[in-house]
Amino acid sequence: MSERGSIGFLLHPGEQPAVQAAIARAQSCGLGVWTALEQPEEAVAEHAGDAKLLVTVGGDGTFLYGARLAAPRGIPVLGANRGRLGFLNDIEIAELPDAITRFCSGDYTIQRRSLIDVQLAGDHARSLALNDVVVRARDVNVARLRVDADSDLLGVFDADGVVVATATGSTAYALSAGGPPVDPRLRALVVVPLAPHAVISRAVVIPDAVRVLITVERGHVFVAVDGASIGDLTDTGEVLVRPGPDLGVVRFADSPTFQQRLRQKFRFGVPHKELEPYDDAAVRPHEGENEPGGATA
Repeated sequence: MSERGSIGFLLHPGEQPAVQAAIARAQSCGLGVWTALEQPEEAVAEHAGDAKLLVTVGGDGTFLYGARLAAPRGIPVLGANRGRLGFLNDIEIAELPDAITRFCSGDYTIQRRSLIDVQLAGDHARSLALNDVVVRARDVNVARLRVDADSDLLGVFDADGVVVATATGSTAYALSAGGPPVDPRLRALVVVPLAPHAVISRAVVIPDAVRVLITVERGHVFVAVDGASIGDLTDTGEVLVRPGPDLGVVRFADSPTFQQRLRQKFRFGVPHKELEPYDDAAVRPHEGENEPGGATA
């Protein structure tokens, strides 16, 4: 492998032609290249020692998977969008070769994103999440879920479930469930009850350094991390959410800001119908009219 290090490409089978130009740019910079296709976990582990960057090629799901592989190994990630929404990806696939050149020249910054470490108490199931953990009742039943933050009661909810999202994941399931969008530069968690019976139950934003414990006081629930189920729980079952490793996300000077992403992808804060252009002259008083000493005739 190159003494300067290597760049890995996490992509789906059949996507190799889409990254050939980017691979050529990386090689022209003197970097080694490898791909994570059929056995991505093994590939990332094998090259972790000299990997300078992991490029995820796909949609948000591919980015989330790459983040969980790269963060514990300290490998920064760059997302190239090949999906529909691509909220987490900074660039489109056509921009990838130039992005590799800019990375090689040092024309980038690293933005830190917080992950959470999710574990089922008394179970071996454990996973990292960049977006969220969802504890949701099976079928149409209601569960009673107790949520504690650092041993301090946050709430007991008779609800369809609870979402605990990172700032990055605040624009995913948590947002659709009524939670606030949170700038991913903030180190925060969003706790969102899902369809709670208590009308005054609302989403709560707390520091991401706390340990959140979700206890099933009544009901049968499943637990999903970044959209993938990791187990089922019944009465007295517990889900422990702890701070995880940080992920380094590659950003460029012209990367879309969080606010721009909200407007572009979700139409957040954009009027449904544009008003007629504002005509300043139509409401401006005529010269001298209604002014001290002006004409009155």
